Amino acid sequence: MRTPPTVYSQMLPAHAHRRKRLLPDKLTHYSMGLFVLFFGTRRTYDDIAHHTIWMGPRYKDLLADIFDRKILADDFSLYLHRPTATDSSFAPSGYDSFYVLCPVPNLRGAIDWKTTGPLLQDRIVAALADTIMPNLDAVITDAFYMTPEDFKTDYRSMHGAGFSIAPIFAQSAWFRFHNRDPHIKNLYFAAAGAHPGAGMPGVLCSAKVVEKLVAEDDAKAML
Repeated sequence: MRTPPTVYSQMLPAHAHRRKRLLPDKLTHYSMGLFVLFFGTRRTYDDIAHHTIWMGPRYKDLLADIFDRKILADDFSLYLHRPTATDSSFAPSGYDSFYVLCPVPNLRGAIDWKTTGPLLQDRIVAALADTIMPNLDAVITDAFYMTPEDFKTDYRSMHGAGFSIAPIFAQSAWFRFHNRDPHIKNLYFAAAGAHPGAGMPGVLCSAKVVEKLVAEDDAKAML
């Protein structure tokens, strides 16, 4: 994955930067980072649905910690994904497969993920074990996680943002990165930071738009 901010600021020659439609990086708003914990369990949790939202005690203040103060709070809210709820082939018989998505500050926050990552994993496991997944700490297996550092390194996401630029008004719809660059020939984007937006449906729609644009440009080139 190459997000538009990364392409414009890190991958294009210097003369191309002057023609990009992009706010200075310090003025661009980015999405939160993501801590994603993957694990299996040596038992099944049949009461856990395919998709579960696990809400912590705070809402607005937690968002302020993530987006404004850019600190890792003591509490969190989680998205829990259990693919084995609908497809048992995701784990051996008698086992379950999960991942947990925890919104965290992106890399504009000063968080040492080498130290914090294992601690956050333990906190998430303990919270789930105390609530909807009893005994999780005793049956968890093959756990590993990704932090915003991994999103930056593996996916070239600017500041390790989980969903590229934030969908605020000034960065949405036409104001988002265009699927076809208006100045640089043969540069197209099907990405979270491009129109229409992040998430699997948004990126797939983005890809369909790019497919149409490429076909149109090829047809024009043949005239």
